[in-house]
Amino acid sequence: MLSLACLTKRSDVSGFIGAVIIRPVVVAINSLVLASLMSYVIAERLDWRPITVCVTCDILAVGIDHFKDQKIVISACGAAAEQRFASLFFLTRMFLVLNASLLVIALCQGSPKMTIVTAIFTTPAFLWATPLNPRRIGAVIQRILPAKHGQEVGYSSSIPGTPFVIKRVPGMKAIFNGIIRGCGIFFVVHSSLQASWKSAFNALPWTIVEIVIWSTVNRIIHSVMTDVRDFDEDEKAGVPTIPVLLGSPLKTRILLTVSQAAVLIASLGNPYILGSSCFMIALVWILGKDSPKDSFVLSIHSQSIFIVMYAVIKCWSL
Repeated sequence: MLSLACLTKRSDVSGFIGAVIIRPVVVAINSLVLASLMSYVIAERLDWRPITVCVTCDILAVGIDHFKDQKIVISACGAAAEQRFASLFFLTRMFLVLNASLLVIALCQGSPKMTIVTAIFTTPAFLWATPLNPRRIGAVIQRILPAKHGQEVGYSSSIPGTPFVIKRVPGMKAIFNGIIRGCGIFFVVHSSLQASWKSAFNALPWTIVEIVIWSTVNRIIHSVMTDVRDFDEDEKAGVPTIPVLLGSPLKTRILLTVSQAAVLIASLGNPYILGSSCFMIALVWILGKDSPKDSFVLSIHSQSIFIVMYAVIKCWSL
């Protein structure tokens, strides 16, 4: 009976497809739109290489993470459940392999600098839920560095041996998410274009600094909003999210409102960032623990909506 309940409530086919296929694509669409905007603002053209890198990295990072979670749930339901999902497992692997292939092609067509930047910003995303042992990491570093230097800093004696998970670092989950998706997209696009971000091209009303700040804060706020939704569960489980550390969803909402209002005030000359910021502030107070998870797609695309609006108006005026 337990396996049957697990199978019908948590591991149904539509839920699996939604988590492993649809959800990564939905998240990646935001990266597609944002990377396209940055490419246009920096160089007045859409470069397919960094756009493809950003989209496929999103799909792979989110898809692999959700695939692992779904496999654990389905395995707990017994051999019959695993057999039922065998074809979906195969299709999911093919979907991920396809995206990995597109990522490799885009990186091969780009500069070595883009590959390095991509590795720097995506490694934490791919290791998001993986237990990491600081002592083993220190041992690897010690092998790379000269022996004399390694002895001087004393890696083996000073580094703790308790494993940690990146997304469990107190209060840092949302900040990591914002930096990876906000700053990371900019550096990937910039490294591919090999152009100065202070180029002669003037894509009013956009400036690249405003876009990076807006994107980073927006992604952080979205991540914290999902933590507000899961506040009761995280508090019981002892998950150190920002709402749990603050001890109150209300305090969290006030903090998010102030943060987004600061971006709004700093970007009064840009009606698209202004509109997006007002929309996001409204969502901060509208969405909560009783809101359907699908409704948080609005906060994921609180940027995309207004960037697409800019693109439509731009094309209409040509």
